[in-house]
Amino acid sequence: LSDGRISATDIHQLVELGKSVLQHPVELLPGIREAVEAVASDYEVVLITKGDLFHQEKKVAQSGLAHLFGRIEIVSEKNPATYLRVLGEFGLPPAQFAMVGNSLRSDIEPVVRLGGWGVHMPYHVTWAHELESGLGEDEPRVVAVGAAGEIAAAVAQLGLRAAA
Repeated sequence: LSDGRISATDIHQLVELGKSVLQHPVELLPGIREAVEAVASDYEVVLITKGDLFHQEKKVAQSGLAHLFGRIEIVSEKNPATYLRVLGEFGLPPAQFAMVGNSLRSDIEPVVRLGGWGVHMPYHVTWAHELESGLGEDEPRVVAVGAAGEIAAAVAQLGLRAAA
């Protein structure tokens, strides 16, 4: 970006910024623990997250939620091929899978395109890139929720739709 004209001081500041991001404590959204517990009481719950393996492992451990997940998948990309691989390892057809997430583009759309279901919980801090999606607002395979406390009911609602 700088054509080689970046100072050692600026590089040091960038490295320190990166370190602070990696060391930032995990802060769960209000109601997330209860939501995961509620869904896990009725369904097998798998965490599928994208990012650096060591950083994500650390975040999961710090969250105090790891014991609620039957499996934790840290992937380099959330796309249909990744979801098909994970579902295939469970022997689970997409029509019997619901993804809960804040990104329509990475969490929900790939699963819906495969024939699965999605619970979208928008978050006020989301990359603009993740806001773009090919899903319509009236997509019947997606339920939007405004708070974590609504997730379990949304998953149950999708279960009823899938059974119909």
